[in-house]
Amino acid sequence: MTTVNAVCESRNSDKPRLLEMLKTKRIRDLACGSSHSAAISSSGELYTWGLGEYGRLGHSDNTTQLRPKLVKALLGHRVVQVACGSRDAQTLALTDEGLVFSWGDGDFGKLGRGGSEGCNIPQNVERLNGQGICQIECGAQFSLALSKSGIVWTWGKGDYFRLGHGTDLHVRKPQVVEGLRGKRIVHVAVGALHCLAVMENGQVSLCNHLMSLIIGDRLVVIKCIHNLGS
Repeated sequence: MTTVNAVCESRNSDKPRLLEMLKTKRIRDLACGSSHSAAISSSGELYTWGLGEYGRLGHSDNTTQLRPKLVKALLGHRVVQVACGSRDAQTLALTDEGLVFSWGDGDFGKLGRGGSEGCNIPQNVERLNGQGICQIECGAQFSLALSKSGIVWTWGKGDYFRLGHGTDLHVRKPQVVEGLRGKRIVHVAVGALHCLAVMENGQVSLCNHLMSLIIGDRLVVIKCIHNLGS
């Protein structure tokens, strides 16, 4: 079976293989989507590779890349974190200045700039400027950001209540999850259709789906609610 993947060739590999293009770089972070991958060097350079459709790689075209390629549009910025869409074609990058950039498929407003237009080069998500963003995540057709002050922002496709706003409406620019305001969130995680947030006291809030949580040696089943903070 031949397919485009993130291993540097258009064929599958059942064993770990060295990425020759990155072996001289000190890599500080990695992210994988369904059909593309990304890596950040210690100097803050971003490299992407994989399926190029919808411009998800950020190289100003839709060309598939079989090897890691530098995202030149972000030169001059020090990238510290990257996220790739799950079952989707968007990418987010966070710089050391707290700036968030997005690119790729724009359906349902998941790029966070209003509307549903996509782009093939990184563009700034202006609504998050000055908010002290410290973490970014991509789910399926939606995105999430966490600020240093513990505020959670979500945007994109809203069905299955994945955004945590208490409705299933789509949101085309970052919007604060009001149910978590004041709860001092310190970490977030996303699945394809749900989000989780860890509070400073160690409690976990969730939205969407019935989920299981292991506490000590006990398996506790938790029914997730539509609004993360309810």
